[in-house]
Amino acid sequence: MIESTQTVSGIISAFREALQGHYPDREIDQFLVMAFEEVMHLGKVRVFTVADAPVGEVQYKRFTSIIEGLKRREPIQYLLGYTVFYDIPLKVTPDVLIPRPETEELADRIVKDYRGKQPRIIDLGTGSGCIAIALKQHLPGAQVLGADNSVAALDLANANAKSNKLDIEFFHFDILRQESLGFMDFDVIVSNPPYVTPAEKREMDDNVLKYEPSEALFVPEDNPLLFYRKITDLADGHLLRGGALYFEINRAYGNEIAGLLKDRGYAEVEVFPDLNGNDRMIRAIKR
Repeated sequence: MIESTQTVSGIISAFREALQGHYPDREIDQFLVMAFEEVMHLGKVRVFTVADAPVGEVQYKRFTSIIEGLKRREPIQYLLGYTVFYDIPLKVTPDVLIPRPETEELADRIVKDYRGKQPRIIDLGTGSGCIAIALKQHLPGAQVLGADNSVAALDLANANAKSNKLDIEFFHFDILRQESLGFMDFDVIVSNPPYVTPAEKREMDDNVLKYEPSEALFVPEDNPLLFYRKITDLADGHLLRGGALYFEINRAYGNEIAGLLKDRGYAEVEVFPDLNGNDRMIRAIKR
């Protein structure tokens, strides 16, 4: 618990003492910097230069709550209520996945491919809206839509778009049950769908398994390409000729997903590694 002496140095000591053994020291320091930035609006440098600054009662309780949550292995992003994706602040709750750096790489590839253009884009399984929002922010001439099966996720995506003053249409859509997007056609269809198999759970951290929405993570062990097949079916009817289909992928299934797209007649199918060298993205062009 935090010491009764409510100063910045007391909070720093409390963070390190309470979380010792739960996380590596470097990660603890990252958490406390993030917490100070959120609770007291102190940047990384100032945190360690205002040691005697007082901490108010409301701030003290907020720090205590964050520390207790971290001890339970809750993700720091949920505890703070926000994250930063592609330099854009976004609200996050346990209703949506916390956006990953690999997804930033996917958004960045689309931005680079379409810079200066005005594509019509849909993000399927939009979650927090992170991909749609990043694309609209950096491709202002684009018309961007986002779809998700979760009403709570759509509410959050809408709030994120509004807070960033971006005009994006979000709507309810069930990828696995609905077979058409109506009369809409797109230059770009992008998705970061569920792609983790149950067998991979043993490799995952508790903070993901316990707190992030499983329906946004997992696919059946015997059907790991389920969402890729369904989205490719949708793209057959709604992606314009010459349009691009972008996926974030499970690194174990790059060849299989590429083969699926080639078998369906897509051209220029290319698998891209993430910064860690893992197969993580696919781009395919509709003939």
